[in-house]
Amino acid sequence: MYDYIAIERTYGSGGHKIAEQLAKRLNYRLYDRSVVVETCKRMGLDYDVVSGMDEQNPVKTFFNAPGDNPSMEEKIYNTQVSIIKEAAEQPGCIFVGRGASEILKDKKILKVFITARDSYRRDRAKNVEKIEEAKIDETMKKFDKKREKFFSTHVNGGKWGSIEYFDLIIDSSEISEDGAVAMLEALAKA
Repeated sequence: MYDYIAIERTYGSGGHKIAEQLAKRLNYRLYDRSVVVETCKRMGLDYDVVSGMDEQNPVKTFFNAPGDNPSMEEKIYNTQVSIIKEAAEQPGCIFVGRGASEILKDKKILKVFITARDSYRRDRAKNVEKIEEAKIDETMKKFDKKREKFFSTHVNGGKWGSIEYFDLIIDSSEISEDGAVAMLEALAKA
């Protein structure tokens, strides 16, 4: 049985929705955007500030000396690490993004990557996320690049989307959200 599930996803693949449904089915707590909200509370920052820097790589200047003040991105990341570790003190958690699989590598955690064909992702971006058609490809590239860079920076030896790192890779354009949830539920309980 897996008490912890970490889900990484490509933009428009429905990863958040699958995680949300899975959390309800397993009666697990879901940590996705709620990590951003809690970071805002702890740091006294506006949601737009934190969400704009969420899953961003900390900016390190060439001349940073030990003891220098950390960048805002580093402070946000460190706060999110604390939130994830505190959440995992009690089993029954699903984490979406934010390198949770690495942060909780000492736990028995199911590592899942959710992706889909570009045509499916475009359709979902247009109809679910309400992205203007002219901006869909740009939005997909922007989010995927940001997430991949963040993952590669914070997950030692992990390649975003690789079978060598993830326990399961789901193509949500080939399996329904309900099917993905049922499969993950069965695997989590195995």
